Amino acid sequence: MTATFVSYNIASRAMDTSQASINIVGNNISNVNTEGYTRQRVDIVSVTTSGKVEKYATPVVSTGLGSKATGTTQLRDPYIDARYRNQNSENNRYETMVKGLSNLEDVFDEASAEALQGELSSYINDLQSLSQTPTSSDIAQVVRSAAEKVTQMLNMYANQLDEIRTEQTENLEVTVKSEFNTYVKNIAALNEQIQREEIYGNTPNELYDQRNLLIDKLSEVSNVKVSMSPADRISENLSIPHYRITIENPSGGQPILIVDNDKYAEMSLDATTDPLDVKLLITDTVGNLRDDANSLVTDGKLEGYLSIINGKGSFASATENDAKGIYYYNEKIDIFAKQFADTMNKLNSEIFESDGAGGYVLNDYSTDPKNLFTDSSGTATANLTARNIQVSTAWLSNPSYINTTRKPVIDPTPTGYEATPAGSDNVLRMIENMSSKVDFKDSDGNIILTGTFNEYMTSVVSEVGTDVELYTNFSKTATNVFQTISDTRDSVSGVSLNEEGINLSAFQKVYGAAVRYFNVLDENLDTIINKMGV
Repeated sequence: MTATFVSYNIASRAMDTSQASINIVGNNISNVNTEGYTRQRVDIVSVTTSGKVEKYATPVVSTGLGSKATGTTQLRDPYIDARYRNQNSENNRYETMVKGLSNLEDVFDEASAEALQGELSSYINDLQSLSQTPTSSDIAQVVRSAAEKVTQMLNMYANQLDEIRTEQTENLEVTVKSEFNTYVKNIAALNEQIQREEIYGNTPNELYDQRNLLIDKLSEVSNVKVSMSPADRISENLSIPHYRITIENPSGGQPILIVDNDKYAEMSLDATTDPLDVKLLITDTVGNLRDDANSLVTDGKLEGYLSIINGKGSFASATENDAKGIYYYNEKIDIFAKQFADTMNKLNSEIFESDGAGGYVLNDYSTDPKNLFTDSSGTATANLTARNIQVSTAWLSNPSYINTTRKPVIDPTPTGYEATPAGSDNVLRMIENMSSKVDFKDSDGNIILTGTFNEYMTSVVSEVGTDVELYTNFSKTATNVFQTISDTRDSVSGVSLNEEGINLSAFQKVYGAAVRYFNVLDENLDTIINKMGV
């Protein structure tokens, strides 16, 4: 039979394991509101006698040697953690894009303010007034003022887009320096502490929690992948996990290693080389400069900011960001400004003039432009954009520079030519063209829309509004999915007071039974010693 005092060891171990379980329950309850805390449990194993010893001993009934607490384990599911972080990245990307697109929507807000379409309507109305009194210099000055307001509104759009780009770039820089770089540095420092503890056989659950919380926050910033293999062999009998975090290459190429045990990468931002195409640069854990980070960062706040800043939409090449961001809408209003100026300038230039030989010809706009609108130089139109469009110097100095008729007075009068200095036929052409459909083309000559000027701006306003609504819906869906995954993870790793209360009661009963077992052993031993024999 088992030695008498072995039974006391069994009872003692039962009390030890029960007490350890009660302590863990208390620790779980005390950390119910601790951010990042993972529920723990005691690892309990059955203690048995050695078969090698019993091989040569007298056969007896083997009852085992009780239980033993060997350590504590965190209740985590790596698969759920990976899903949580992936969804966290997607959720933050959509939230970032919604905020950026909402700022763009405010720029083109035609509903709450008399914006560009209102100024275009005023310009057309003033042209109609000029058509009724074409010789009035006062009305011509009113038309010029209305034209200036149109150009100023386009200037304002461009400047506000620049302000949003600057703001978004500053936010991106803060995200890079204060979040990404800080998180990877602190994770690497925690890895070093954790490895020291593991080498000495400890289980630093609290350090694990800090590291996992930082990785969760890192997943808000970018798409990341965590791996813990292969293991590093410290000695013949000890191996510890090798901890890596990477930004994977979606095309299957070399990923970017951003954490490698106690080594970490550093990200920087290049917004000066080309402000219209901001680049992320990463010096990885071995010192290699990766300038392909823009194509590898596909989620999180970083991708959200890059999409807003660099997004070229339909103007993007195969390797460029095709989201509809600031660049896209800047191009849209530049096309509007260019088409508006070209249309008005051509109509103002195509009037009859002397051919130098006693006759008359229609002026060629391409060789002798009489521009109403130019770039900031006041005369040229080659580099005209929404940012620099203005009323030409010639029109500013002379309100009557706008040609109200195609048949002005020519001196000497050519044979068969009938001047109409009081006519308004050219103004009527301008009004007609402002309400007629034209082809709006990009810099490559591709037609992007055929419509009136008001229809074009309506399409721009509608487009940004549609984008805001679309990404808001994406964000809501992503948030719902994220919340579902978060609830699933909490059911595994989170602390439930009801469940811990049940565990506390169960472990208390086990502890009480172990104490009762001690009492039974005492009674049996007392019977053997004091009540048996003579």
